[in-house]
Amino acid sequence: MIKFLGQGGFGRTYLAEDIDKLNLPCVVKQLAPNVQGTWAINKAVELFQQEAKQLQQLGQHPQIPSLDAYFEQDNYLYLVQQFVDGDNLLKLFQNRGIWQESQVKQLLLELLPVLKFIHEQKIIHRDIKPENIMRRRSDGLLMLIDFGVSKQLSGTVMSRLGTKIGSDGYAPIEQMKGGEAYAASDLFSLGATAFHLLTGLYP
Repeated sequence: MIKFLGQGGFGRTYLAEDIDKLNLPCVVKQLAPNVQGTWAINKAVELFQQEAKQLQQLGQHPQIPSLDAYFEQDNYLYLVQQFVDGDNLLKLFQNRGIWQESQVKQLLLELLPVLKFIHEQKIIHRDIKPENIMRRRSDGLLMLIDFGVSKQLSGTVMSRLGTKIGSDGYAPIEQMKGGEAYAASDLFSLGATAFHLLTGLYP
């Protein structure tokens, strides 16, 4: 472990070095659910395992971080994935201001094929927003990250009553209110992201 990167509702993220790969930088996610009750903890474990499976399935795509390892140690679950050296689009937006129409068009041209790829794998991301899109420093490639709440596509995906998955302003209303998510939900979220970058208004 090199440094702590952040914490979400389900776990902590660290920057690390893989000593078995010539100290190659990587990201380690530790499942440490900040939830109470057996159902919530089981749900957190399920989402974490699901993220690992999906990264393994999707990581062949050059714009999705690959899964390097998944293991349990001292009653904690861990996944190790490719480190993306770059900045997320929210940070870039805050530093550089409103995007030009041509920049947003390029964003769509780069990311729509990635969405097509994940939807063909029967997966919905469900949390597309500027923070979950990174621009890699080495080659400028846009990377789609954080599949922690993505779901296998099975017609209508219903989450348990009261469970909200997605981000306000970016997720469509049917997803925020009822947990329904479709391939079109990701398109809506990408559109809301484009709107934010183009206008400067939080959607």
